[in-house]
Order: sequence, then structure tokens, then C-alpha cells
Amino acid sequence: MTSLEQVWNKGCRGDDLSVEEKKKFAAMARSRFHTFVLGMDHADQQQDEDAALGLVRGLAREINENPGLKAIWMKLSVHDTDAGQQVTLQLERLESPLH
Repeated sequence: MTSLEQVWNKGCRGDDLSVEEKKKFAAMARSRFHTFVLGMDHADQQQDEDAALGLVRGLAREINENPGLKAIWMKLSVHDTDAGQQVTLQLERLESPLH
């Protein structure tokens, strides 16, 4: 039996996953992105632009370093939200050859 940590690591790398592992990984990725949205909502409520920028940069870096996570990100509607668009812009900067 594969542990959740192993599923997360394999999924983030973009390794092949069984059908059951794919379901688990997708659920964990959705949870990760939901946590990001909650953090952004809190930063917005506190009017803390530094915290929001840190969350955006952190998630963009995490997505950039993990092709499997990026694949899930692109499939979910969260990347179409205002916060998600900020992450996508930061991600494009990280992927830029000038970076």
C-alpha cells in the first residue's frame, strides 16, 4: 500500500499513478489549492499585500517545481480566479528564459 506522502510525491513529480492514486493525488492537490485560496482571503481581509504576495510566489514556485501539480492546477477553475491569475502570472515569470 502506498502512503499518502508517497502518492503526493509521485503525483507532484508527474510519475505514473494508479487510478486510485490519481484520485487521492487530485483530492490532495485540490485541498492544497483550497488552502491557498483561504490564505489569500485572509490576507485580503487583513489588507496584507506582503502576505498575499508571499502566498502567490510560494504557490507559483511549488507549481513550477512540480509538473504533476501544475497539470492539476491547469485543470481546476481556481486558476481562473483573481488570486489564481496572480499565480499564473508569477508562474509565467518563473518559466521565462530571462528569469
